Amino acid sequence: MNFQSKQARAIEAALKFASPGGWRRIRDGEQCLIPRRLHCAATWRVDLPKGYLQHPSVDYVFLTIDDAFPLSEPRVVAPQAVMDNAPHWPHIERDGVLCLTTTKYSAHVGPRVLTMLQHAVDVLAMDSEARTIEFRREFLSYWSQQVGSKEPHCYALLSPRSNDRDIYYHSARTGQIIFADDPSELSSWLKNAGIKAEALLTTRVVWPAQIPTPDQYPVKGRDIINLVGREHIERHVRAGYDLPLVMGFMINGAPMFAAASISGASAKFLKKGFRKSSPRPARFVANTFFAKAIVPLSIERIDPFWVHGRDSNITLDRLRTASVGIVGCGAIGGFLARGLAQAGVDSLTLVDYDEIRPQNLGRHVLGSEWLGWLKADAISAQIRRDFPHVRDVQPHTRAFQNLKPGDLEGLAQCDVLVLAGLDLPAELAIDHWIDTIEHPPTRVWTWTEEYALAGHAVALIGRDRFSEGLDADGFYFGRLTHGWSQKNVVLGEAGCGVTFHPYDAVDMSSTVLMAQRLIIDVILGKVPQSTNRMWLGNRDIVIERGGVPSELFDRSHCEISRAWEKDDGTNH
Repeated sequence: MNFQSKQARAIEAALKFASPGGWRRIRDGEQCLIPRRLHCAATWRVDLPKGYLQHPSVDYVFLTIDDAFPLSEPRVVAPQAVMDNAPHWPHIERDGVLCLTTTKYSAHVGPRVLTMLQHAVDVLAMDSEARTIEFRREFLSYWSQQVGSKEPHCYALLSPRSNDRDIYYHSARTGQIIFADDPSELSSWLKNAGIKAEALLTTRVVWPAQIPTPDQYPVKGRDIINLVGREHIERHVRAGYDLPLVMGFMINGAPMFAAASISGASAKFLKKGFRKSSPRPARFVANTFFAKAIVPLSIERIDPFWVHGRDSNITLDRLRTASVGIVGCGAIGGFLARGLAQAGVDSLTLVDYDEIRPQNLGRHVLGSEWLGWLKADAISAQIRRDFPHVRDVQPHTRAFQNLKPGDLEGLAQCDVLVLAGLDLPAELAIDHWIDTIEHPPTRVWTWTEEYALAGHAVALIGRDRFSEGLDADGFYFGRLTHGWSQKNVVLGEAGCGVTFHPYDAVDMSSTVLMAQRLIIDVILGKVPQSTNRMWLGNRDIVIERGGVPSELFDRSHCEISRAWEKDDGTNH
């Protein structure tokens, strides 16, 4: 794009109308003032009205567009706003680019750029009170602008309790610092994440009475020590080591954290004047932290309430206290286990005796790094690695029929027991087991039909039995497809006698998601009676491949639900 393009001419016509004589095209010597990341195709300098702006340093801005415009936003740059001694100002990034509201791509070019320029003027005209409000509202953004690219990144498992307190932390060799209220919680998180936990150290989190603006940020060690309280610092400092400290704030109703590191004199310096057998007094060590510059650090929350919904998931309290057992950790069960953990379910029991083989990879949640592992063990390890805050993931590497009494007692305590793609003997064994339990958990029985063109997720409540839904040949009488030639829908692996149904992860994904929704609805008390949810895939492909859709399968690509019906004998 150049200044002769249609878009550029429309912009210049708008500038001429709104500010005659108050703009010009950028000159060669000014190109260095525009950040390269904007990939400018055309740029104009626009003079701003004197006496209207509150910013004392700015009297012009650059308006720039890239080659994608008008399918991109015009950008405004105020290089004077980031010069030495310029005051801190909201919505201005470190390279002078203004962070402004968006415009509609469909609007006419002229009004769009004038709207963006007006937004820039509004930002630069903010009075002191408005600036303070914006700085506090977006505190984390402005604090993070101070953080150097080589500084360690911090993560917080801290609770939202807005009280000053001692906390624990671990400095990982990966350059991460993880903070937590409880040492056992921190140790569990590190173990699940595969981080070798060395000594856990202590520090302090402080909740200032007010969110500071950039002019109030701590600069020297004394600033943050005075904020935390000297009496609370001395027990945490160590000779020759940095000390990270955490500040907590409630921003838009959510707890957020910032961190800073302070350092004192070297261990060698602190040995001067003291015998080897005589430790340096904590007060003496703390004194050496006062004059050193602080190092701002970025910190992000990794607690469950932030990970699973950014504090807006109103169902998370219930999901975190729920426990789900999954019998069968193959293609469907593996994805269900991960999906439930990702949804916030904090306690899983996984039952499967089989191992991951190369032929499983095409439709299993696990990849090749887990080849040769038992599925229950591998999924448990992967979930702990991906969601280190998870409370409990227990693998049982046996068939259901071979579980020990203690294992069965644990499954009986689950809120939901999922049967994912099991064979008939296991299903009947669970039926028999349910009869021995005083208060059986709700069972969710899920599977796909041929080619995964249809799928079921059945919630069985109370003493409803799986076998009551099966015909004399062990098939579910409420099938959605019939008439298949077994020659095509059940294939055998060469030389081993193992059979399988030919479908892939994409084919079965709709059934998996339907089953996951049903499980969560059961946990949340939204399923008062035994229910069958059914996925209707592509009806035309069922017919094309030689199957016969049932009367219920009268449309494609949708989910239907109805009360579960027992076989009354007429379906045999």
